[in-house]
Amino acid sequence: MQLTARSVDDLADDLMSFGQLMKRSGEAQVLAVATEHDLSFSQLRALFVLYDSEAELAVHELATCLKLSMATTGRAVTGLTRIGFAVRREDEQDRRVKRISLSATGRGFVGDLVEGHRVAMRECAELLTEEERARLASALAPVLARLGAAQPQNGC
Repeated sequence: MQLTARSVDDLADDLMSFGQLMKRSGEAQVLAVATEHDLSFSQLRALFVLYDSEAELAVHELATCLKLSMATTGRAVTGLTRIGFAVRREDEQDRRVKRISLSATGRGFVGDLVEGHRVAMRECAELLTEEERARLASALAPVLARLGAAQPQNGC
């Protein structure tokens, strides 16, 4: 098969189409679970940021990651703490600072969502031929390596 050069805009459109297909495959489950637990979008985003964070985050750090106000982030954290998904504690060096982390229940909850999305991705991958899977994996490997190295390590 002859590969033809694609413009940045054409490739962006293709990636958007691919991303939407992938997102849709697990989106319904995530939204159903969020609704079942009465989670706001801000709370759901906070759960994923905390899940990806290697350390506890101060509320102001979480607010920065979420691009939300301190008040909105504080309300989201209060709700997550109330349902047992997050733990809030005072910082040992500065008692004015509140540190947030996922509880074991919250970590398990997000882990289940991530695994559900992975199962949906696997179902999509099963639709590809062996050759298509090999070509897609080969094309993604260097891109993921480069983009992964460029990601911030603070969970944002």
